[in-house]
Amino acid sequence: MRKKDILVVDDDELVCNSLREMLGIEGYEVDSTLDGMDALQKLRETKYSLILSDIRMPSIDGIELLKEVRGNSVDSLLIFITGHGHIDGAVEAIKLGAYDYITKPIDDLRLKLTIKRALEQKQLLASIRSLKKKIRPWELDERIIIKDRKMTELLDIIHMVSDTMATILITGESGTGKSILAKYIHRHSMRSDGPYVELSCGTLAETLLESELFGHVRGAFTNAMRDKKGKFEEAGGGTIFLDDINCASLNCQIKLLRVLQEKIFERVGGNESIPTDVRIITATNTPLTEEVEKKRFREDLYHRINVVSLFIPPLRERLGDIEPLIEYFIKRFNEAHNKKVRGISKSALQLCYNFQWPGNVRQLENVIERSVILAQGDFIIPEGLPEELRQDPMRSVESEDLTLAVAVAEAEKRILFRCLKQNNWNRQTTAQMLGISRTTLFNKMRQHQIEDPRKNNETYN
Repeated sequence: MRKKDILVVDDDELVCNSLREMLGIEGYEVDSTLDGMDALQKLRETKYSLILSDIRMPSIDGIELLKEVRGNSVDSLLIFITGHGHIDGAVEAIKLGAYDYITKPIDDLRLKLTIKRALEQKQLLASIRSLKKKIRPWELDERIIIKDRKMTELLDIIHMVSDTMATILITGESGTGKSILAKYIHRHSMRSDGPYVELSCGTLAETLLESELFGHVRGAFTNAMRDKKGKFEEAGGGTIFLDDINCASLNCQIKLLRVLQEKIFERVGGNESIPTDVRIITATNTPLTEEVEKKRFREDLYHRINVVSLFIPPLRERLGDIEPLIEYFIKRFNEAHNKKVRGISKSALQLCYNFQWPGNVRQLENVIERSVILAQGDFIIPEGLPEELRQDPMRSVESEDLTLAVAVAEAEKRILFRCLKQNNWNRQTTAQMLGISRTTLFNKMRQHQIEDPRKNNETYN
């Protein structure tokens, strides 16, 4: 498509030719036409920065021309020419998106200044749009620490879908930041002014989970002394984030499916259908396809919540995020604990790169907090890191024939066993040390067949 500066549209041939000649002398590339319909045809063939048009014309007037231009997403600015008796039409045009209007008889100097100002503003807006494309939104958000290419690609996708109503399923290991990502999606969506409600499906029993999600009526169960709103009502007009969605019972899954399909639900013990308007984001650290195959998760619900799937890579696969995360945590914990640690030494940073981080970002956060608290100098040094980070990663490999997956699994098993033993087999304390949830720790113990030795020697006092 060709590009020109100005299109003049006026059914008065004398005015049209005069304006084209004057603007041409000013150095603008100008086309002109006596008819609104012909103007629309020219706009299909040529991209104009500005349209200078009379308001009152036969066949199609200036207002209709403006509507056609905006309806076809043409970004040309419009300046209208109007007689003194038709100011109301010019004011209406301004309300519809015209840049300005000039009254007849035309003041040449004022017209030139108005055109110059309009084109300068258009160029400035184009520069701002170009700059916005170069600056990624998450670089302006201090709560998101992203440098690794895998994560920037993920956030590019998020900004494509954040303003839609599509349901999102976030997957990834425990501690990778699924909750943080869900909040980020909400903040950058058209629902950002609405409530953000979060609930972990893995922390509540079936009946309590349904009550938390959908609410209950008085007398629905023991101790239900009054009506209670559920999370779906609290999240009205906003976003609800359901973590550990794989833990929801089959009965609860049926109710969630109805919410997604029909946008209604009933409180526990109630009969009244309550409409809901929420954006649903779910998360899991368990492959839902396996849960579907084992008949523990409904296939129809899986497809409903998996319209957009976002996978957060584990920290060991996005090494580019480790150093900026460490810098962020050092700054945060300096403020929290009144410390003045300036950074981390290269040798200590290298140990962090070599470590597998089974607890991901949450474990890194805990390690840095501990190191900041115990630091005796200006920098975190290897001696200030936990023992498991200071061990030679090659020392744990007992056989050259091990595959990478087996070697990683063996290393994880040893770390889990050592931490459990160190904490007297207290799962809560061990989970906190590793930066993972108690449920994740239990699942990993079962996966690696790690059993509490006290089970075989329990006594009751």
